[in-house]
Amino acid sequence: MKLTSLKQKYSDMGKPSKSSASDEYYPSLYLEEKQIEAMGIDAVRVGTEMNMLAKVRVASVSESKGGARTMSFEIVEAGIAPAESAPDAASILYPNEKAGG
Repeated sequence: MKLTSLKQKYSDMGKPSKSSASDEYYPSLYLEEKQIEAMGIDAVRVGTEMNMLAKVRVASVSESKGGARTMSFEIVEAGIAPAESAPDAASILYPNEKAGG
């Protein structure tokens, strides 16, 4: 599976957003309390990166006369976990050393 950035710019839509601190935005997924609990998500802060694996179902497909396409998906099942950080070179080369000592 290939992960692809979904970042877009408001200016690409022809209308730059003046109220936005950044010209960039990403599609959003909103979860209700029951969904958050079902996925086992505990306290997280805004900006925390997490990994998500999802099974989706195509809900709609449309194509305009100009050739632009849109699709929407229903998330059927999903799992989420904190993003894994890669070990640093020192911990790989010296696995028995303690940090700071």
